[in-house]
Amino acid sequence: MAGPRQPTDVVIANGRKHLSKAEEAERRAGEVKVSPAKTAKPPKWLPETLKKDFRAIGKRLIASGLYTELDADTLGRYLVAQHQWLIATAEVEKALSQKDPETGQIRKKRDLAAADSWGKIQERYFKQARNCANDMGLTVTSRCRLVVPDTGKQATEDSNPMLELIRGGMDRYA
Repeated sequence: MAGPRQPTDVVIANGRKHLSKAEEAERRAGEVKVSPAKTAKPPKWLPETLKKDFRAIGKRLIASGLYTELDADTLGRYLVAQHQWLIATAEVEKALSQKDPETGQIRKKRDLAAADSWGKIQERYFKQARNCANDMGLTVTSRCRLVVPDTGKQATEDSNPMLELIRGGMDRYA
């Protein structure tokens, strides 16, 4: 079974497949090209309190070449999910802190039920935020998948530090 289709630059850089000039041109013609954004403009639906965070993260993504104008909604959804996760986390902590000082256990079953209910909501928002973060390249593993191998010149023997070390030692004994 074939893996997911990779950009032509990645295929060429990996060196596992030889493409003729015609095949390479055909592949490149079929690839979607989206120009990078100059600024990160938050969507209109995003709450005002999150727009500052949107611009800050957007600026970082633009600098790393991972953001286009098409990503605005995904980044906005990420920030909303993260914000809601923080609210749910506070509610879970509040429900769990309702303990009897003498026994150290939760006083009422409804407090335990509230903690369980908020915990499920917290988990839902965490999954939403994680999925958006993966889509945007905000996690380590997603950034590793987005990296294109360097197609620059290979290091020559002259610039290899190990060979220079060996040559230096050989000069001493010559």
